[in-house]
Amino acid sequence: MQYLLIRKVIKKAKNWFFPGSAVYWEKRYHSNGNSGVGSYGKSAEYKADFLNQFVKDNDIDSVIEFGCGDGNQAMQFHFPSYIGLDVSSTAIEKCTEACRDDIRKQFFISDKKKTGLKAELAISLDVIYHLIEEEVYENYMKQLFAAATKYVIIYAWDVESDKNYHVKHRKFSEWVKVNVHDFTLLNKINNSGFSDFYIYVRSKAT
Repeated sequence: MQYLLIRKVIKKAKNWFFPGSAVYWEKRYHSNGNSGVGSYGKSAEYKADFLNQFVKDNDIDSVIEFGCGDGNQAMQFHFPSYIGLDVSSTAIEKCTEACRDDIRKQFFISDKKKTGLKAELAISLDVIYHLIEEEVYENYMKQLFAAATKYVIIYAWDVESDKNYHVKHRKFSEWVKVNVHDFTLLNKINNSGFSDFYIYVRSKAT
């Protein structure tokens, strides 16, 4: 009983002292941390296989990713044109180095200067549930859909949960219904035991 109480106290303390999403990820990458298990191994292969096929089948010329991480996932993409954005400058350095021989890929720090970038497909992979702050989450979702001229693909858990340090699951599908009126859910690809793919299509391509 005492052990469980101590664990609860430690958990609350960690949540209380969370430094913020941007600071957390910059510190993580700067200390040689990576993007997590979702960007490696079978999970990364699954996402890359699905997205590479989707881009091919739908004749997509350009892709922009919000939250590209350390570049291990991006290395497996075979897109005609790809832009990766991330809040961590260290992550962008890692991505640029990892993909230095692929001229189809560009990486930039995600800031106000890059909010006008557009692509036929905008993707978000295992990012939404790491957006702890409400304002950060709202701005991220707005930028994600604003950047897409044809499709948005989200890979995440579509559930609500309490914050657990750097994880807070979101019912993002409800946010989309309320706030995005020019996109509709085209398809949901179930991935048992893991996050699912949600494919949104713009009602009128711009």
